[in-house]
Amino acid sequence: MEHEGLTVERPPGTLFMPNKTVLGIDGASPPFDQVTSIQRLAPARRGQRSPEHARHQLYVAREKRNRVNVLIKVISKPGQIYERDLTNEISSLSTINRELPDSRYFPVIHQHGRLSDGRLYLSTSLFDELPLATTIGAVPVPGKLVAHLKLAIEIARALSDIHRLEIFHVDLNPMNVLYRASHAGPVIRIVDFESSYERGRHSKGVFYSPPTTPGYSAPEVPSQAPDARSDLFSLGAVLYTTLAGYRWTDHAEVSARVEADPELDPELKNVLLAAVDPVPDNRYGSVQEFQSALGAYLERIWPGRAW
Repeated sequence: MEHEGLTVERPPGTLFMPNKTVLGIDGASPPFDQVTSIQRLAPARRGQRSPEHARHQLYVAREKRNRVNVLIKVISKPGQIYERDLTNEISSLSTINRELPDSRYFPVIHQHGRLSDGRLYLSTSLFDELPLATTIGAVPVPGKLVAHLKLAIEIARALSDIHRLEIFHVDLNPMNVLYRASHAGPVIRIVDFESSYERGRHSKGVFYSPPTTPGYSAPEVPSQAPDARSDLFSLGAVLYTTLAGYRWTDHAEVSARVEADPELDPELKNVLLAAVDPVPDNRYGSVQEFQSALGAYLERIWPGRAW
């Protein structure tokens, strides 16, 4: 199907806004003059509404030059707060792309700049994987325990990479972890770095007041500078959501919910509690420690696989 001379494609598994919503695009100005197959993502995708749509308009498109699919994020309206958050994402991803050029865990920046109306935009690689949130129901699925633990271990590996750069995601949750199952193991991507803390920049006085997600962002943020333990808290909350389903989010905060969960194996419960403790000093010191604890637990329940 076509719209104003642009071929519109609908990749499987993605919800789009009706074509009339594309009318606001200035196709003669960057970045839209350099792409084709443009569509705007709908606010609700696969049953979960993404809060970022209050701050941004998201488009998928294909670059004319090299036929690569991209995600274009445009701030929804001019303003210091929205612009500051997207600028923060651009800065953190620039460091990640420079220092981890071969990593497949994180988006690659294609370009960034301003639209003709002055709004900031960012164009990055578009991943095929869908948000982890699309795979999580309201209640537990016990038969997927091993898959969920392997997923958490893979996320921990990705976080370890950016932690070595002293970059912390801060707002890890099931909508910004993308996931696909494969025979070789889980494929994950980590996106949406607007809340990220980069010690090299922010410790030098760069203003930092990140958007956060209740239940997933560590409680110490933003009253103190985040560190690896902040992402550890978020990873623990994400893992617990895959294990328990979304029902826990309607009740107590995550550590109390884990403590009271009668369906958790006591050993796994202790591992989770050491990740989601409200006090940072009571958590594991790093995501690597959490990863090792999950691997040891997996080895006991399903031995011989060198987790």
